[in-house]
Amino acid sequence: MDTGQLVLIIVIAVVVIAAVAIAVVVGRRKKAEVNRHRAEELREKAAEEAIGAHQAKAESAQAEANALQAEVEANRLRKEAERHAEKAEEARGRVDEHLRHADKLDPNANDRSNGSARLDESTTDRTNAAEGERLTRDRSDRNGSVREGSTRDGDRNQ
Repeated sequence: MDTGQLVLIIVIAVVVIAAVAIAVVVGRRKKAEVNRHRAEELREKAAEEAIGAHQAKAESAQAEANALQAEVEANRLRKEAERHAEKAEEARGRVDEHLRHADKLDPNANDRSNGSARLDESTTDRTNAAEGERLTRDRSDRNGSVREGSTRDGDRNQ
Protein backbone atom coordinates (compact mmCIF):
# COMPACT_ATOMS: atom_id res chain seq x y z
CA MET A 1 0.00 0.00 0.00
CA ASP A 2 1.43 3.20 -0.92
CA THR A 3 1.03 6.55 0.77
CA GLY A 4 -1.55 7.86 -1.62
CA GLN A 5 -3.89 5.04 -0.81
CA LEU A 6 -3.20 5.45 2.89
CA VAL A 7 -3.96 9.18 2.76
CA LEU A 8 -7.12 8.46 0.78
CA ILE A 9 -8.28 5.94 3.39
CA ILE A 10 -7.54 8.44 6.19
CA VAL A 11 -9.39 11.23 4.37
CA ILE A 12 -12.36 8.97 3.72
CA ALA A 13 -12.35 7.87 7.38
CA VAL A 14 -12.25 11.50 8.57
CA VAL A 15 -15.07 12.45 6.19
CA VAL A 16 -17.18 9.47 7.37
CA ILE A 17 -16.49 10.33 11.04
CA ALA A 18 -17.34 13.98 10.38
CA ALA A 19 -20.55 12.98 8.56
CA VAL A 20 -21.54 10.72 11.46
CA ALA A 21 -20.76 13.49 13.97
CA ILE A 22 -22.80 16.00 11.97
CA ALA A 23 -25.68 13.51 11.70
CA VAL A 24 -25.59 12.93 15.47
CA VAL A 25 -25.57 16.66 16.22
CA VAL A 26 -28.40 17.36 13.77
CA GLY A 27 -30.38 14.41 15.19
CA ARG A 28 -29.95 15.69 18.74
CA ARG A 29 -31.06 19.18 17.71
CA LYS A 30 -34.09 17.78 15.94
CA LYS A 31 -34.94 15.62 18.93
CA ALA A 32 -34.50 18.61 21.26
CA GLU A 33 -36.78 20.70 19.06
CA VAL A 34 -39.43 17.93 19.00
CA ASN A 35 -39.15 17.58 22.78
CA ARG A 36 -39.43 21.35 23.20
CA HIS A 37 -42.55 21.42 21.01
CA ARG A 38 -44.07 18.45 22.88
CA ALA A 39 -43.30 20.08 26.24
CA GLU A 40 -45.05 23.27 25.08
CA GLU A 41 -48.14 21.26 24.08
CA LEU A 42 -48.15 19.54 27.48
CA ARG A 43 -47.90 22.92 29.23
CA GLU A 44 -50.86 24.26 27.23
CA LYS A 45 -52.88 21.15 28.03
CA ALA A 46 -51.99 21.47 31.73
CA ALA A 47 -53.06 25.13 31.69
CA GLU A 48 -56.42 24.17 30.12
CA GLU A 49 -56.92 21.44 32.72
CA ALA A 50 -56.00 23.87 35.50
CA ILE A 51 -58.69 26.25 34.25
CA GLY A 52 -61.17 23.34 34.18
CA ALA A 53 -60.15 22.32 37.71
CA HIS A 54 -60.62 25.87 38.99
CA GLN A 55 -64.00 26.05 37.29
CA ALA A 56 -65.05 22.70 38.79
CA LYS A 57 -63.91 23.89 42.22
CA ALA A 58 -65.92 27.11 41.82
CA GLU A 59 -69.00 25.13 40.73
CA SER A 60 -68.57 22.84 43.74
CA ALA A 61 -68.37 25.81 46.09
CA GLN A 62 -71.47 27.33 44.45
CA ALA A 63 -73.38 24.05 44.80
CA GLU A 64 -72.38 23.82 48.46
CA ALA A 65 -73.50 27.41 49.03
CA ASN A 66 -76.82 26.63 47.33
CA ALA A 67 -77.26 23.56 49.53
CA LEU A 68 -76.58 25.57 52.67
CA GLN A 69 -79.00 28.25 51.54
CA ALA A 70 -81.67 25.60 50.88
CA GLU A 71 -81.03 24.12 54.32
CA VAL A 72 -81.41 27.52 55.95
CA GLU A 73 -84.65 28.10 54.00
CA ALA A 74 -85.94 24.66 55.01
CA ASN A 75 -85.21 25.41 58.67
CA ARG A 76 -86.98 28.75 58.38
CA LEU A 77 -90.02 27.11 56.78
CA ARG A 78 -90.01 24.36 59.44
CA LYS A 79 -90.03 26.98 62.20
CA GLU A 80 -92.78 28.90 60.41
CA ALA A 81 -94.84 25.72 60.15
CA GLU A 82 -94.33 25.07 63.86
CA ARG A 83 -95.49 28.63 64.66
CA HIS A 84 -98.60 28.13 62.51
CA ALA A 85 -99.30 24.81 64.22
CA GLU A 86 -98.96 26.47 67.62
CA LYS A 87 -101.32 29.27 66.54
CA ALA A 88 -103.81 26.69 65.27
CA GLU A 89 -103.60 24.77 68.54
CA GLU A 90 -104.10 27.99 70.51
CA ALA A 91 -107.10 28.88 68.35
CA ARG A 92 -108.54 25.38 68.85
CA GLY A 93 -108.03 25.80 72.61
CA ARG A 94 -109.84 29.14 72.56
CA VAL A 95 -112.70 27.60 70.58
CA ASP A 96 -112.98 24.77 73.11
CA GLU A 97 -112.86 27.29 75.94
CA HIS A 98 -115.60 29.39 74.31
CA LEU A 99 -117.74 26.30 73.83
CA ARG A 100 -117.29 25.24 77.46
CA HIS A 101 -118.09 28.76 78.61
CA ALA A 102 -121.18 28.84 76.37
CA ASP A 103 -122.28 25.46 77.77
CA LYS A 104 -121.92 26.83 81.33
CA LEU A 105 -124.02 29.87 80.49
CA ASP A 106 -126.70 28.05 78.49
CA PRO A 107 -129.45 26.48 80.64
CA ASN A 108 -130.14 23.96 77.86
CA ALA A 109 -126.48 22.95 77.76
CA ASN A 110 -127.22 19.34 78.76
CA ASP A 111 -129.49 18.87 75.75
CA ARG A 112 -127.00 20.54 73.42
CA SER A 113 -123.97 18.87 74.92
CA ASN A 114 -125.56 15.50 74.19
CA GLY A 115 -126.38 16.67 70.69
CA SER A 116 -122.98 18.21 70.16
CA ALA A 117 -121.37 15.10 71.58
CA ARG A 118 -123.35 13.08 69.05
CA LEU A 119 -122.26 15.51 66.33
CA ASP A 120 -118.65 15.19 67.44
CA GLU A 121 -118.96 11.40 67.45
CA SER A 122 -120.54 11.29 63.99
CA THR A 123 -117.89 13.66 62.66
CA THR A 124 -115.21 11.48 64.22
CA ASP A 125 -116.82 8.36 62.76
CA ARG A 126 -116.92 9.96 59.30
CA THR A 127 -113.29 11.07 59.64
CA ASN A 128 -112.23 7.59 60.77
CA ALA A 129 -114.21 5.98 57.94
CA ALA A 130 -112.61 8.30 55.38
CA GLU A 131 -109.17 7.56 56.80
CA GLY A 132 -109.85 3.82 56.70
CA GLU A 133 -111.05 4.04 53.10
CA ARG A 134 -107.93 5.97 52.15
CA LEU A 135 -105.75 3.36 53.82
CA THR A 136 -107.52 0.45 52.12
CA ARG A 137 -107.35 2.30 48.82
CA ASP A 138 -103.58 2.48 49.29
CA ARG A 139 -103.50 -1.30 49.71
CA SER A 140 -105.48 -1.98 46.55
CA ASP A 141 -103.88 -2.82 43.22
CA ARG A 142 -103.77 -0.25 40.44
CA ASN A 143 -106.56 -2.00 38.53
CA GLY A 144 -108.91 -1.62 41.50
CA SER A 145 -108.80 -5.21 42.72
CA VAL A 146 -108.30 -5.60 46.42
CA ARG A 147 -105.29 -7.35 47.85
CA GLU A 148 -105.75 -10.07 50.40
CA GLY A 149 -106.22 -8.74 53.91
CA SER A 150 -107.77 -5.42 52.96
CA THR A 151 -111.12 -4.27 54.31
CA ARG A 152 -112.97 -2.56 51.49
CA ASP A 153 -116.75 -2.41 51.64
CA GLY A 154 -117.15 -5.22 49.11
CA ASP A 155 -114.97 -7.54 51.18
CA ARG A 156 -116.98 -6.98 54.36
CA ASN A 157 -120.18 -8.18 52.72
CA GLN A 158 -118.75 -11.57 51.73
